[in-house]
Amino acid sequence: MSELNIKGPVLLIGATGLLGSEISSALKAHKISVIEKDSTSLDVTNGKAIAEAIETIQPTWIINAAAYTDVDKSETERESARLINGVGPAQLAKAATAAKARLIHFSTDYVFSGEGEKPWCETDPRNPLDRNWYGETKLMGEKAVLTFSEHLVMRVQWLYGKQRNRFVALKDKESFSPFVDQFGAPTWTRDVVRALLVLMSQKASGLFHFAYDDFASWMDVYQFVKSELNLSVKLIPTRSRDLDLPAHRPLNGRLSNEKLKRQLGVQTLGSWKSSLREFLHQRQYD
Repeated sequence: MSELNIKGPVLLIGATGLLGSEISSALKAHKISVIEKDSTSLDVTNGKAIAEAIETIQPTWIINAAAYTDVDKSETERESARLINGVGPAQLAKAATAAKARLIHFSTDYVFSGEGEKPWCETDPRNPLDRNWYGETKLMGEKAVLTFSEHLVMRVQWLYGKQRNRFVALKDKESFSPFVDQFGAPTWTRDVVRALLVLMSQKASGLFHFAYDDFASWMDVYQFVKSELNLSVKLIPTRSRDLDLPAHRPLNGRLSNEKLKRQLGVQTLGSWKSSLREFLHQRQYD
């Protein structure tokens, strides 16, 4: 990656999580000053604590990688999900604006209904499914952040990375039942962060989707992993409607990357297969 024009310090919230840890590593690799906070050192639902942290650190950028991500538990732990995914980002956005800092926040394809087969664009209507409180709370958060024109929201999906190898358990299973009716793409946190750093260097704002150029069902993804690593696990296709899960999932999670490609000045963001292949062989299931 070429030299980046990113001025610190960066206040990174959720620094120990899947995405946060990847962001932290990348910022440090580029010698950008980063102040790390996790849920024990900064509660995003506490407006006073946020204001005090920003006053002390005086960040140029604030990156919120904290989230309540348990889709099913959100249905019963509704207030926790609302506070972390909805109220927290709203407070961060207001405090960042007051401090003349730029906020980066992450959202999800779960803000869409999941209808049809066409990739969702940033301008498409947001309409989470019923019994999808996670999607509702993420919509609250992104709406609050986008109220301020200087901030940035990036929607991502199906994340995997150093701290979450979704596929490692396959080697020990005799059988596994992936969904054949949910479509999107597994996304390497490394690739998300590479794009994010360029957006920061450009001082970009607004709403972007990070996505590759191609899509798959979860069944396709696990079949790819099985073949790539020559595993013996038996894959049994399953449909979402056949399981009475607490939360509903959008079936069409495809995200259009056209806006992001234009912003980055690139013709392609690659294939999920290329990134997943590199990840699988790099990690070697360690």
